[in-house]
Amino acid sequence: MRRWRLHAIGPKCPVSNIAAQIVHHRQGEHVKNTKADRRSQRTRQLLSDALVALIQEKRYSEITIQDIIDRANIGRSTFYAHYLDKDDLFESYVNHGLDRLREHIRRADHGSAHERIDLTILFEHVHAHHALYNALVKGGSIALVYAKGQDRLRHNIEQHLEDLMPSSHVPPMPISLIAEYVAGTIVHLITWWLDHGMAHTPSEMNEMFVQLVAPGLEEALHLPRELMRPS
Repeated sequence: MRRWRLHAIGPKCPVSNIAAQIVHHRQGEHVKNTKADRRSQRTRQLLSDALVALIQEKRYSEITIQDIIDRANIGRSTFYAHYLDKDDLFESYVNHGLDRLREHIRRADHGSAHERIDLTILFEHVHAHHALYNALVKGGSIALVYAKGQDRLRHNIEQHLEDLMPSSHVPPMPISLIAEYVAGTIVHLITWWLDHGMAHTPSEMNEMFVQLVAPGLEEALHLPRELMRPS
């Protein structure tokens, strides 16, 4: 247990001085923790940036921890203080990206009369980072994005589908199965898009996704068509 050093405080010292010392100590600890958090965030960002850059230069399977720390200019012990291995770093990067996309989609849908399926923001993200995704496809590693983030992606889709349904509605098949199917369709669409030089715009890709998936979701969820298609 930590002991307070109050030897400078005499018996005539007001209690307020003791309280002030405690507050000052806690503020100091908070500042230290904040600085440590910021350093950790910067380190994680440097490692993520290094991995992303390397993926665009060589196959994911060929990238080593040494490659990553050399590119990030970070020591090996620092790397292992944040991640277990290369896969752990990649999974963290993918999950972070999925979380940000989900937040963007949530904000875009906020205030609408109904939560409709619209993945334009997702396709815009892929378009903006096409160099990375092209490298993953050419290197045969695009499946890693789904494999590492499939639980998060499926969970996000499942939650979005649940938001579509009235509280009293019970779909005829498990939502988890539907979410798994939709997640797989998204990955295949993105792969096809990249393989064909991204000739279609993000909006066009979203429209194709809706045309391919919405009819099946209407049947699987037994929901009105206007809820499944963008307005």
